[in-house]
Amino acid sequence: MSEWEFYEPSREEPSGPKHRIPRMFQSGKMVTLLLFVLLVGVAAYSSYYIVPAGTRGVVFRLGKVHTVADQGLHFKVPFLDSVMQVNTERIRRYEFGYRTVNVGPPAQYRDVPAESKMLISDNKIVEIDWVLQFQISDPAAFVVHVPSGEDRWEKLIRDLGESSLRKIVASRDLDTVLTVGKEEIQTETRVTFQKLLEELETGIRIVAVQLQDVTPPVAVQASFSEVNSARAERERLQLEAEQFANELIPQAQGEAQRLLNESEGYKFRRVQVAQGEAARIEALREAYMRNPNLLLQSLWIENMRDLWPKLKTVIVEDFGNGVMLFPLDKLLDAGKGGEGR
Repeated sequence: MSEWEFYEPSREEPSGPKHRIPRMFQSGKMVTLLLFVLLVGVAAYSSYYIVPAGTRGVVFRLGKVHTVADQGLHFKVPFLDSVMQVNTERIRRYEFGYRTVNVGPPAQYRDVPAESKMLISDNKIVEIDWVLQFQISDPAAFVVHVPSGEDRWEKLIRDLGESSLRKIVASRDLDTVLTVGKEEIQTETRVTFQKLLEELETGIRIVAVQLQDVTPPVAVQASFSEVNSARAERERLQLEAEQFANELIPQAQGEAQRLLNESEGYKFRRVQVAQGEAARIEALREAYMRNPNLLLQSLWIENMRDLWPKLKTVIVEDFGNGVMLFPLDKLLDAGKGGEGR
């Protein structure tokens, strides 16, 4: 039976001209119902979204940022809201001056001279290989202000980072860039680059700027190696001198302290002896005032007690024509020698 087959009314219908209704209009209600069910299903399916771990969802409503959702299950208005998910925990790494071809081992690299060669303040060329690490801290600002497509926003970040480093390096001389200025250059580049990204409202946070390899031009590498060797020798001698000083200074300080202690002891003894001598003289003065003769005799006896053992005994005999001296100690020694024989 075709869809254009006519409908035959029942016998109970009143007599008169017959009403013929196409069956296709009867099936229209079913199509409408199916379309309604399909529309409801699509709306229900598009009314929720899931944000994975480490990612945040930027919700746009009618083309404008409405909210930023954290990880988990969320709901949105069907047909009005759209969601862009941005990984905010991943730390991205860009290499400048070289590219890693194969992580190895052994690792293989490819040089990019256009990025590594830089002009410094004394109009010389230096080659710098460095690494930039960053992550997305504000997903809404990143989605709105950074060009879409990874290739496009990678080029933007590379251009800004390279210009920031070149600006910092251009204010240094060759010796500073190659030796003691690396840490300062890294810090200043990170601060300058971060300030530039904040002014552009990119929503990107710089994690680290690391200078991997800093080399002079090929023409001066031999001379620079000699300078580095001389500098290393100077530092070695300085360390040796400091070590010798650290050993000698405590020793000298200890010797000085010992001499100071000895002088203090000598001073104390001399003061005590002088005070005792002064007290003795004061006591003799008082004794002399009481009995001068007794004191003089006592002093004479005291002095002779120390003197007598050191004196030599001599007998003096007058024989009229001359004086004979008889050293008693020698005579006694001669007598003792004769007894021995």
